[in-house]
Amino acid sequence: MDRRYLRTEKLLIHTMLALISEKAFQTITIAEIVTRANIARKTFYAHYNDKQQLLWHSLEYHFQSLEQATTNLNPDTLLMDNKPLSYPVFKHVAEYHLFYRTMLEGQENPAFVYQFWDYLAQQSYRKHQTLREIAPFMSVPPELTAEILAGALLGALRWWLRGGMEATPEQMAYRFSQLMAPGVLQSLGLE
Repeated sequence: MDRRYLRTEKLLIHTMLALISEKAFQTITIAEIVTRANIARKTFYAHYNDKQQLLWHSLEYHFQSLEQATTNLNPDTLLMDNKPLSYPVFKHVAEYHLFYRTMLEGQENPAFVYQFWDYLAQQSYRKHQTLREIAPFMSVPPELTAEILAGALLGALRWWLRGGMEATPEQMAYRFSQLMAPGVLQSLGLE
């Protein structure tokens, strides 16, 4: 890809991330996106089919930057960069809480919820690799563990958003770990 194409794509991603931190996703229009990005509508459609595709690509881009800023799980402390594995997710959701409140609460966005769940499960599976390598046995398939952790994390996020996010992202990450870590460790024979 040429630099202009990549530059425009990055501009659209940053525009979408800025907009979803300011207002509900359903109220964002393509006209608003192209106006804010200062590009032609035709240029938008050269990159994306619709605002949903741009949204998911923007979130993936943001998640990748979070991933690059973190290291692997320390099997001795069960921490990653001295914080629970779920901390980057809680931090990200706090930053874009308007968007996530709308997308996780509304019934009109099941495709997004399942896509987000899949992403969280994939990341959980990948990040727990170091634990699987030292596990004396696994009583639960690791893919099932990843799915359950992702579903529980979505539930914790919804609860937190509904309650007005009174706890900090770090507090929520520690609470989530307190609830989930014992079962994961037991299933790996690492109690």
